[in-house]
Amino acid sequence: MLAWLVLVCAQDGAGDALAPGPAEEKARADEGVEAQEPSRWIDPEDGWFDVSDFLEQPHGFLPLIVPITEPALGYGAVGAAVFLQPREEAGAEGWARPNITAVGGLWTEDGSDGVFAGNSSIWSGGDVHTLVGGGSLGLELEFHGVGDDALLGDDPLAFQLDLWGARAEARWRLEDSDFWLMGRFAFADCEVTFHGAPGALVEDDEITLSGPGLGVRYDSLNNLFTPTHGTLSETTANVFDDAFGGSRDFQSLQQVLIRYWELHERLFLGARADAQFSFGDTPFYALPYIQLRGIPALRYQGEEVVDLELELRWQFYERFSVVAFGGAGMAWVDLEEFESEESAFSEGLGVRYELARKFGLHAGLDVARGPEENAIYLQFGSAWVRP
Repeated sequence: MLAWLVLVCAQDGAGDALAPGPAEEKARADEGVEAQEPSRWIDPEDGWFDVSDFLEQPHGFLPLIVPITEPALGYGAVGAAVFLQPREEAGAEGWARPNITAVGGLWTEDGSDGVFAGNSSIWSGGDVHTLVGGGSLGLELEFHGVGDDALLGDDPLAFQLDLWGARAEARWRLEDSDFWLMGRFAFADCEVTFHGAPGALVEDDEITLSGPGLGVRYDSLNNLFTPTHGTLSETTANVFDDAFGGSRDFQSLQQVLIRYWELHERLFLGARADAQFSFGDTPFYALPYIQLRGIPALRYQGEEVVDLELELRWQFYERFSVVAFGGAGMAWVDLEEFESEESAFSEGLGVRYELARKFGLHAGLDVARGPEENAIYLQFGSAWVRP
């Protein structure tokens, strides 16, 4: 986030970096002064710091070093090179939804580390979308039980999850609509090391997860990174089974709904609802959990989980915005009986800066408060980005 440190300086010196007008060019030529080249880092439209021109170069990338403040992992950092390739033949749509490649790694003070790579590309004039990704991770985590667990809720079981795997997904647009059919396949080899007595969880120590998934997606969002209006709905069903090379049989179903409204020229409201359901012999670390800013990953798990989050963003000055958000989630056991119900709430504030205008990419910082602790998140694009 070094960009935040140079924004004011960039604005103060923007006039020197902007391309001179015809009268100024003639005056300079008469005086024998060589014309100054426009800066790659200053947007000539508004004179603010911007990385769009650099990112659109064939080898241009966004070097990210993002602190990890996720309470479940501890403090650390993610380092990645993110390449954004605009699809210029698609016009404005090609900038709002570019092809993306990322390569990076992570490390935390608690002992988590790993490497990863992924790619999201759009083909055939925008009618085919492919996503591939994989990596090797070692994560230090805690298991707080399923639903309202009186034993593990306040005294969680620490464990290390080592996994390597990959996932591939293809989407096909239905004619000229905003609907897509989705097909995916995921594989992961997982090993768990418990830092305590695992009890019945010992059966989850070494598992291979493998299976296909199908889904339907509706996407009318006007931008991938920081939307201001439109709807995203995604329904997916996944089947993990020994018939596909796995060692554990279970199924999952997820429904995500995201909606943005432009309340005013500079005021935007967003809402996200997420419902996840698991069936069969699901490993404890693969169970759904409440996903809200301010709540650690895996803190509130259940066989079924529902959460809702609202976010209001006000772009109050030039490229600067402030964000307010809040949400609630619920996890429980047994879809019909609604047993061991547990709920959680979170809220927070954030700031954003429009880092790459051509791509519609805003970046910034969120500070969130959950039931047990506070957390800080660095955001590149919306907190709800789903390629």
